[in-house]
Amino acid sequence: MHAEDSFSPRLENWFVQIMSAEFEHTLLSLPENQFALAALDRILNPDPDFTPRLVMLQGPSGAGKSHAIYHTMTQFLERFEDVRYRSLPVYEFASLNLESATSGSSLPQLEQLAELDLLVCEELHFIERQTWLQKKLIVLIDDVLAHGGRVIFTSQIPVGEFQQSMPKLISRCHAGITATIELPEQHSRISLLHHFAEEREFFLSTQSAELLASRLPVSPRELYGVIMQLEAIYQIEQKELTPDVIHNFLELQHTGQSPTLSEIAKSVAREFGVTVKAIRSDTRERSLLIPRQTAMLLSRDLIQANYADIGKFYGNRSHSTVMHACQALVKKAIDSPELDSRLSHLRRQLQGLPSKPR
Repeated sequence: MHAEDSFSPRLENWFVQIMSAEFEHTLLSLPENQFALAALDRILNPDPDFTPRLVMLQGPSGAGKSHAIYHTMTQFLERFEDVRYRSLPVYEFASLNLESATSGSSLPQLEQLAELDLLVCEELHFIERQTWLQKKLIVLIDDVLAHGGRVIFTSQIPVGEFQQSMPKLISRCHAGITATIELPEQHSRISLLHHFAEEREFFLSTQSAELLASRLPVSPRELYGVIMQLEAIYQIEQKELTPDVIHNFLELQHTGQSPTLSEIAKSVAREFGVTVKAIRSDTRERSLLIPRQTAMLLSRDLIQANYADIGKFYGNRSHSTVMHACQALVKKAIDSPELDSRLSHLRRQLQGLPSKPR
């Protein structure tokens, strides 16, 4: 890989398509993520003698691990071209190894992983009981590091606390930097709410932000979901987001439970006149495309489900497929008032709000 003013267009297009769809907002530096950002900056230092070559980011779902990686990777790829890079959710690594075992031969995709300059492997906690897969991962780590590559992992729990973890995997991870991203404290939640509102281009008063932050001790991803819901209220109801409006919103959040993936699927299926079984299947019938994309987008917007869980629920589709589906539907809704109206109706219905006449 070579330091340049910009990276290759081929890599730039791929990286932007896969990652920028997930992170519509810029990363805000907070006390909770500063050490993680410093660790990522260190591992991606252009100095060939950098140490260490492995970083583990750990923390609860939605805390910002993937966003921190995306933020740092964007800067890294601006300095280098021809980077051999792969972001590989651990379930995809498992799928490749199962396919290889079934076929009885090594897959080219697996062989190419060992030659990467940078491997990002997310959701490591999913293999806490799968020692056979941990062995495969240990070999891959050693291969990548042996030729000077770098490895970044994410996990919701420390690798040493896995119910079954191989000592070699623990030692590989502990040989690098481990950085924990905790859920934001109240002052950080206030900063995040202002940041998200500004990026969505609507005003949120300090009093309203403080009220939300005091009542919602949740992750940045969940706070972004709250801002998306408030934006819908602002646009549909044409109401200023006064403290009274925020109080009413919080009461609805408190008294009503968030819909589940199944409940969202049922509402969408009913709206479009299809079956839940059909939109959850792996079939690619065109008649199911819009209903399935709608269900995926609402699962993301309303309950902040992660892309991997949504993909698993809808026919075991990949993380990137779900991201593209959500992004595609947002664009379609801009050009289709009817689709936009259906989305608004479903959002209000699933949030327990009265529906507007259509």
